[in-house]
Amino acid sequence: MKRMNKVKSLYVHIPFCDSICDYCDFTKLLYNDKFAKEYLENLKRELDDYSPFFVETIYIGGGTPTSLPYDYLAELLKMLSKYSSNVKEYTVEANPENLNPEKLSLLKEYGVNRISIGVQTTNDEISKKINRGHTFEEVKQAIKNAREIGFSNINIDLIIGLPNVTKSMFEKDLENIVSLGVNHISCYSLTVHPNTVFYRKNIEEPTPEFARELYDFAHEFLAKKGFVHYEISNWAKEGKMSLHNLTYWNNENYYGIGLGASGYLGSKRYKNFINIQKYGKVGFIEETEEVENKDLRTYQLLTNLRTIFGLDLEKFKNLFNEDLLVTKKNEVYELIKEKLIVVENNKLKSTYEGMMVLDQILLKLI
Repeated sequence: MKRMNKVKSLYVHIPFCDSICDYCDFTKLLYNDKFAKEYLENLKRELDDYSPFFVETIYIGGGTPTSLPYDYLAELLKMLSKYSSNVKEYTVEANPENLNPEKLSLLKEYGVNRISIGVQTTNDEISKKINRGHTFEEVKQAIKNAREIGFSNINIDLIIGLPNVTKSMFEKDLENIVSLGVNHISCYSLTVHPNTVFYRKNIEEPTPEFARELYDFAHEFLAKKGFVHYEISNWAKEGKMSLHNLTYWNNENYYGIGLGASGYLGSKRYKNFINIQKYGKVGFIEETEEVENKDLRTYQLLTNLRTIFGLDLEKFKNLFNEDLLVTKKNEVYELIKEKLIVVENNKLKSTYEGMMVLDQILLKLI
């Protein structure tokens, strides 16, 4: 098995939020000045341990990175600046209510060129019910401010299947977001995790049928608006696909730093401590996994078939010494017949229908 070890991407986790959303299962905690100061000190130590020079993408996620006060946000960007000189895509996640012109100017100054805004719904009543801290007017203002300061690459996150959201309400969400002229939209189906308010309230996830109905609408509606449905949950205008996320979907190596962050270096996957009292004090990494060849094969199929670019059969053959069209000839033929995959230009690609039932494809090929 041959592995490419060039690490092109860096993920940085900022766990702080001004409020905790009812559905959220990410590693997060309410903003605390003392914790934030110590956290940034520990984060710098972990960052410099890796010294991730020559990365091509940086993604600061959370939590809510823009919940950091101006001075701490400046400190974070400054510590990353010596590693960001060759970066093609530099993304920061934000919430509308704390994405003010001062912070936007600071992000611009340090080379950030992509903003990902958590909106989830444009319905103010629903937004309030799930403990989001903004209105749709604030979303519009945040995007207006970002544009005026020079940001042209903006993503919006939406959730499919929030409680009490009808199909017509979701359609209105998409219409509202498209009207703002953004060039990337992510739509994630609601998952109810333990240890969330939704879980304690016995909120139910959307039925597979309803979720599919909403995805079908998004797929057709956004195509008419010039968006390419390039990954199961992601749509982009031409040239605006997320380079950072394509690192994950191409099953390539990346650094992950910060509380609860995951990384993938060489043939090792690792996950950091999620307890802020342990992170940086007893170390950074809580668990590691040596990825065996059979697992790497699974990851390659699982990640590559999520996108319209598909699985490069020549690359697969070089990595695993396996011609998939020979070893899985019957299965591939069946999947083609069912219109779940196509084979073109020596690539095996999921159709839209295939993306929606990816598990069925994987069961046959794994």
